[in-house]
Amino acid sequence: MVMRVTGLASGMNIDEIVENMMKAQSIPLNKIKQQKTLLEWQRDSYREMNTLLLDFRSQLTNMKLSSFYRTRSVASTNEDIVSATVASGAGQSSYTISKISSLAVAESRMTNSGISKQSSNKVDTTKSLFTVQGAFANEMSWKQGSVESKSIVTKEGEPITLGLADGVQITDLENMTVEVNGIKYTVIDSGTPKSGEVMVNKDTGELTFGDTIAANSTVKVNYVTDKKVENKTITKDTTQIQLKGALVAGQIKLSFKDGTDTTIELSDEYTGIDTNGNRIGKIKGGDKVVGEINYETGVITFNSEFSNYFPAETENSEEKPKLELTITSQQNYFSFGLTTHTSKGQIDEKFLIQGSESLNSVMSKVNNSKLGVTMFYDSYSDKVTMTRKETGVYNENGQEIEFTDGDFLTQVLGFQNGDSGNYIKAENATFTVNGLETSRQSNTFSINGVTFTLKKTTDTPVTINVNNDNDALFENIKNFVDKYNELVEKIEKKLSEPKYKNYLPLTDDEKEKLSETQQEKWENMAKSGILRNDSILSGLITQMRTAIYSAVNQDDLDSAMKSLSAIGITTTADFTTAKLEINESKLKAAIEKDPNSIELLFNGTGATDGQKGVIQRLYDKVNATMDQLKERAGNSYSVNNQFTIGRQLDDLDDRIERFEDRLADLETRYYSQFTAMEQAIQKANSQAAYLAQFFQ
Repeated sequence: MVMRVTGLASGMNIDEIVENMMKAQSIPLNKIKQQKTLLEWQRDSYREMNTLLLDFRSQLTNMKLSSFYRTRSVASTNEDIVSATVASGAGQSSYTISKISSLAVAESRMTNSGISKQSSNKVDTTKSLFTVQGAFANEMSWKQGSVESKSIVTKEGEPITLGLADGVQITDLENMTVEVNGIKYTVIDSGTPKSGEVMVNKDTGELTFGDTIAANSTVKVNYVTDKKVENKTITKDTTQIQLKGALVAGQIKLSFKDGTDTTIELSDEYTGIDTNGNRIGKIKGGDKVVGEINYETGVITFNSEFSNYFPAETENSEEKPKLELTITSQQNYFSFGLTTHTSKGQIDEKFLIQGSESLNSVMSKVNNSKLGVTMFYDSYSDKVTMTRKETGVYNENGQEIEFTDGDFLTQVLGFQNGDSGNYIKAENATFTVNGLETSRQSNTFSINGVTFTLKKTTDTPVTINVNNDNDALFENIKNFVDKYNELVEKIEKKLSEPKYKNYLPLTDDEKEKLSETQQEKWENMAKSGILRNDSILSGLITQMRTAIYSAVNQDDLDSAMKSLSAIGITTTADFTTAKLEINESKLKAAIEKDPNSIELLFNGTGATDGQKGVIQRLYDKVNATMDQLKERAGNSYSVNNQFTIGRQLDDLDDRIERFEDRLADLETRYYSQFTAMEQAIQKANSQAAYLAQFFQ
């Protein structure tokens, strides 16, 4: 590194001198940087134009669809009995529904009587089922275990397992459900699983599928274990712990090792109901009571006796003594199953319900399942109803809703299977259309692009007429012309933008002398005209003009409608622009006269440009121009070596880097020279001072 001596001997401002000398030497570098900035602006402007063309191409893509031209309207002679809608592209037609014998009805099942034991003390649907079980008219039965749910993302070469804790085992296998990416598998506990089956190891929780499960698949499992095991670390300051499951069943076990490494086991003893209606129990170690458990909340509270289990504190210990608790518990739960018959086939669902869940929670689970039913409780009648969302008959041999497993729905709530009980039977809609007697499972159905909705049974004929909607076709064409004019205006603005040659991109030094507002104004002037008279964009305007005005040669096209000008679409009076204008009365008359020719004029296909319709031509021209712009300026996903301007920018970056290296070397040389000068002056000054002393 060269030592820099800056004017100590000469008194000159060396830094300022070198800085000014470097500014002069940097002029070529600034020009290269300005050239780079201009290229970046040009690239961004090209990409902006490409985005406009992309939007316009989307409009052209829509106009290449037959439905754009085959606009239809539909009318019913009696909307109160039959209404209809029509899709674009539907054929002109007439339908007469002479008779509607029956409407489609969804199956509904209701409980035969109230679900509450007393009408004056009805079941609270917001509270836990275990808490309010006494309010139900029928007794509830419970199982003990721990209801679990797990979602596993599979990994290549790794086993699929639920990761059971030591000593925990899966139970109630008949109500276990396994889905892989939404597809259900039949659960088995022994043998070799076939396709569509999964074998469950009850002791380890490992799942073995009969099918190959791809990596990154999502496996969702709902299951029950015989107990829940939790591990918690506590200190003497811990007075309460919260178990993961509220509404704990009896037989809580706590185990830990005391200071002598002896395993201590605590257990619970039910004591009764407190003033808030909660079930309470004692936590005991032998005959000694060391705490209390609230079975409703799952909170265990320790008393002072429990602190005796902690090892004694030592003087040198930095941490308080700890106990590692292992807590084993169970929950109360029940299960039930439901089957529905739908347009998607038979759907079977199993539900595992914890005692801490409310009736509202149960109904929400049913409603949000794939069963396609709506279940709700009516507090006035004290009854529950379940209705399939789809109307019509999908199970010719039985009911649409079946209660399959468990006694909660049938015994506690009082639903009944079969034809007995309080229910509304599903029915299909039966009607006669154009003399044909037929049936549908829904009151809303489609025939040849026309969607009918039956509202009442009747013997009075209702006619549905489908006709051309000429107003809609006119609006479609008008919207196209507006989009075309919007694109042309923006391109022509870029092509005619004035170019201010004296306004070049600002250098860093120039920016320092201007305010932000002045910089912004200067930059706008410098950017102006960046695409002035651009060959690609001006070529597109010429090509689109030709595509618009050239005749379309189609055999089935009306000879008087072979160009846009023939149907009232021409250029504006301003000859400097390629914009279009519409003679509305002439265009409407052409649409009324021959809508098929309108479609051919715009959307006709063929091997040659002369045979193609206007939209097909424009699509080809726009697509080709977008490819040219991408070749020149790339897009947001392109790297520089993939397009022309990018390669030019890379070349300029290389030139800038080499130039900056040369400037750095030059600056070092300048400082070396001035340092040598300073050292020489210093030496001369020393010699002069030495000689001066002899003349005193």
